[in-house]
Amino acid sequence: MVILFISVVRLLQEVLAAALQEGGKTQAHSATSRETVEAAVLEFAPDLVIVDALHPEAVTLVAAVRTLLPKVRVVVLATHDQDEDFLAWADIGISGYLGPDTSGSDLVATVRRVAAGEVACPPRLAAVLLGRFADRSAERAPRAGIFALTAREREIAELLADGLSNKLIARRLEVALPTVKNHVHSILDKWDLRSRGEAAARYRRKLDEDAGLGGGNLVKREAGRASPTISSAPRNGLLQNGMPSHAGRRAS
Repeated sequence: MVILFISVVRLLQEVLAAALQEGGKTQAHSATSRETVEAAVLEFAPDLVIVDALHPEAVTLVAAVRTLLPKVRVVVLATHDQDEDFLAWADIGISGYLGPDTSGSDLVATVRRVAAGEVACPPRLAAVLLGRFADRSAERAPRAGIFALTAREREIAELLADGLSNKLIARRLEVALPTVKNHVHSILDKWDLRSRGEAAARYRRKLDEDAGLGGGNLVKREAGRASPTISSAPRNGLLQNGMPSHAGRRAS
């Protein structure tokens, strides 16, 4: 099995590579930038990618790998066990998610399960994911528009319409930047758009259209609302293996 580690921390790469060596059965390679990731994918064709969620371009790099290897399995190493961060990664279509309490044996076990075609995440997060699916089913309606979005996606769409960047949205909502990017990808996918500017314009238009369908009270924006106050301290930041990924759309 060939594994590619994506992280800016060399020590993490070396420790993980050592933990997964099994008598030569596992080859471990590492990369840090888009150029080195693409070069490693072309040269080694990894079966599995392990990505450090704290990498500033984690979502973009996973998307780049998926473009070259659509069926590659992805395991995320997260330093925070927050539901929203987990769900954002799940929307991309990963096969494994390991939280901050992960041990070396947990990593090895997860890699083996994922390599065998299974998915792996903490039981509590699996319950969160099932709850998310239930919420999405309840939110489905015969008409498209603002009501096709989740509550968090509507909130982010409104901030896009206000002209905020992904980084400012992350600070405003106190979530990780990859979480915002994943939500933006989801918005673009649901509305079949290609850019944040199109999403902002669609939100303004759909706000009026959906209000005319009787739902205006749910999404009505405050008249003359002041610009959002930016928080001074952002927080840092499955499982659909083989399902279409939203990460290839532009969200920055």
